[in-house]
Amino acid sequence: MELENVTESALKTRSGSDWWSWLGAASGFMPELSRALAFLEQACALADTQDPDLLKTRDRKLKQAVGKFFGQARCPSASSCEKLAIRTVVFLGWLNSEQCRGIDLTLLVEAGAHALLRLLAICEGADDKHGQLTKAVRVFARHWLGQLARQVSNPIERAHLIYPVAMMDQVGLIEPAWWWKNLALCDHSTVLGLIELEIRDMADMQPSSNVTWRSFDKRWRRIRLKALLEHLNDTPLLAELLRKSAVDDFEAASAVRLLRDAGRSRDAIVQAEQWMRALPRSAVLADVLYSLYVEDGWYDEAIALAKEQYAYDPNPAWCQKLQALGTPGAQAQLLSWGVSQ
Repeated sequence: MELENVTESALKTRSGSDWWSWLGAASGFMPELSRALAFLEQACALADTQDPDLLKTRDRKLKQAVGKFFGQARCPSASSCEKLAIRTVVFLGWLNSEQCRGIDLTLLVEAGAHALLRLLAICEGADDKHGQLTKAVRVFARHWLGQLARQVSNPIERAHLIYPVAMMDQVGLIEPAWWWKNLALCDHSTVLGLIELEIRDMADMQPSSNVTWRSFDKRWRRIRLKALLEHLNDTPLLAELLRKSAVDDFEAASAVRLLRDAGRSRDAIVQAEQWMRALPRSAVLADVLYSLYVEDGWYDEAIALAKEQYAYDPNPAWCQKLQALGTPGAQAQLLSWGVSQ
């Protein structure tokens, strides 16, 4: 019988000790193979241990082994990306094999989360010109999310595992809808609580007419929070997030509208007035503040604002607003501008 006609590899009949002998000898000439074998040996030893003392520190030691395996590269080169892609595939293979052996699933899921956090940080600025690292991390992330959905039944635990990983994906390596969909299936109150804690810890950003790249560069996490809150359709938290993260008058105007939609009309007026003092010539901010004044019946304040903005820029839109208002004060202001009724 010709070897070419054999449909099943004869290597399947060889034991693990045979493979260890062959690959161990080859690893002396192949650094990546040596690194992989060292990690697999340590990870398997930790997964199989029955030592009571080692069990207490097993989670931490496994995370240390995962961190050492992937390294801490920043903006890796194309060749480094290929190596990291190989490590990702090896790690995913280990997770699958250990899951089939009935190892503690919590241990495997948390190790996967730690690996993803490390990989997502590495991928920022990576020169992955062949796309190998990106593809490997995407496959790994989707596998991890699927494993999490099947194996971790507690929706609160799932939220605590997925949320930090989803927020780390700054470059959008994984389709955001994948993160948001899985978070939406977790405990709703827990997810909102994690978001609220993060918003509380944020420093307020004051909108400016001179927006630089630096001001946008600092808010990538806020942008991801905004996308998540829009997916969850939570207006109150979204309003608070935008209030603290607006960098220009357009974002400030959006924040004021959301504060109003969240039932915080007075807070919206106070905030808009504060921002107007910092950006007195902002037409978009003045427009939303004028609407708030009219809605709350503060007609004198609305007319004073229109007068101030008309002095900066005699835009006919302000005349139309006062004509629509139609109060005696608005009519008097129009006459002072020489506008016929």
